[in-house]
Amino acid sequence: MTETLAVLRHQRARGPLPLHRDGLPAWLTALSGQLPAVRIEIAAGAVSPLRAVGIVVEESEGKAFARVPADGDALDRLFALLGLPRIPAGGAALLLAEMEKAPDASRVPPRLSLPLRIQPAKACALGWSSELFTLTVLVSNVSLREDDGALLPRGGPVVAVCAEYDRPLTSLNPPSVASYALRDARAEGMPTVKLPGGLWRGPLRLEATSRAGRAPRDRPGAVARAGKFLDELHAAWKQRPGPAMEIAWPVYRSERDGPPLDAVVGKPLPEMQLR
Repeated sequence: MTETLAVLRHQRARGPLPLHRDGLPAWLTALSGQLPAVRIEIAAGAVSPLRAVGIVVEESEGKAFARVPADGDALDRLFALLGLPRIPAGGAALLLAEMEKAPDASRVPPRLSLPLRIQPAKACALGWSSELFTLTVLVSNVSLREDDGALLPRGGPVVAVCAEYDRPLTSLNPPSVASYALRDARAEGMPTVKLPGGLWRGPLRLEATSRAGRAPRDRPGAVARAGKFLDELHAAWKQRPGPAMEIAWPVYRSERDGPPLDAVVGKPLPEMQLR
């Protein structure tokens, strides 16, 4: 039932599939802000049409690969509108196959990150290890402006949780976790997050996740628990959050037993063992 509800909520947030090619780039940009990208192999004849609507296409060793949002129905409709050959088993089957082939895909950090401002040398000078980890923040009711990485509200309450800490976030800029766990949020209150932006203050801009950062070993289970909490929040709130976006939060591991160092602002975080 939970998986069915998640699919229906995504479809509601996505809206109806387009009927015409007009507006495809904007629609794909919005969809990419809601879902992770999946790398699929494409025929040579599909390269130019897909690039024309904003899909990232890589060419290597005589093959072409496109990064498309993880939505099988949307992929089928995209190919149909561009006049490309049908995917034999359908878009959903192709995406599932590619995701299952990816090595330890659940351990791969999100592709976009809060800005990494504390470099390894600075972390070492502050007494931490130079070993960079990426925690996972799930944020509801936001979208990504692809041209500059700006994180924008989509309407409705913006809520954020850190999966590995199992806590709500009280702020995204700078990132800050609450003092209580998600299981206590009903009693303590679920904070909403205000995104920066306006005349005097620019929006929060995400950047590509550092290749040096690695996800903690317990990321898959932590993300599953956080996702379940957000599903329950969907059902409990009248103003329901939309699909959550995963964002990496760079941190440095302590040299000894101790708290990680936030690599965004350079402050110690609550105690956590990173492995």
